[in-house]
Amino acid sequence: LTKTSNEEFYANKYDVEAVVLRTFTQLQTEQLNNLPNLKSVVSCSVGLDNINLNELKERNIELIHTPGSNANSVAEHTLHLIIALLRQDPKTPVAELKNKTIGIVGLGHIGKIVARKLKGFEANVIAFDVIEQDPEVLKELNVQMKTFDEVTQQADILTIHVPLNKHTENLINSNVFANMKTNSFFINTSRAEVIEEASLIQHQSKFRGIALDVYSDNLKQQLTNHTILTDHIASQGEDSFRNMCLLPIEEFLKRID
Repeated sequence: LTKTSNEEFYANKYDVEAVVLRTFTQLQTEQLNNLPNLKSVVSCSVGLDNINLNELKERNIELIHTPGSNANSVAEHTLHLIIALLRQDPKTPVAELKNKTIGIVGLGHIGKIVARKLKGFEANVIAFDVIEQDPEVLKELNVQMKTFDEVTQQADILTIHVPLNKHTENLINSNVFANMKTNSFFINTSRAEVIEEASLIQHQSKFRGIALDVYSDNLKQQLTNHTILTDHIASQGEDSFRNMCLLPIEEFLKRID
């Protein structure tokens, strides 16, 4: 077993047929050109924005990953951030989740678990997703689907759970922030790039609280109003972390067995 850096690995053009990647290891055209015999990519993460998916398809390279394997950890962290925001100022009467309108942007694996966990708090949950949802699932979750503008403008607490792609980059922009409720709460545990950070800095004073798990150093330095920051740890629950690593590798081993 040879330990090497990512740069050295790609530069040596190893004759490998499979690679195992974590979240921030890039596999773009440049790296793929240095792996001419690659047949399989095993991704031990949920987000795929570090991989050129079009190139994999063109080169007939299979991708193995397990979407949703970290969903519970991120959902629990989201609930932790929401409650922490509501109760971060002990000098004033704290806000309560009961009867609050919670807006979820992105009702995928994580968004659904967040909604399910909110049921016990008797909150009013509204959501937006580009994918049509199963009416029976929505009924079970007690979630009402609305337009993007309705969710972002009506929410007392807005939480973001979308993947990063060309459609979601800077999705939450100046117009969205300007039209959100004054004294609302804003949470992002998805990707930093889905937020137009300069606009969040500009509009931060309108929020009663902001909680972020993903952000740039610049944003970290300029947020001052009732802010909770965690260092990209939402997905790091011990069970979820184990599942993200082991499940795709187990699936890969089954396929080559």
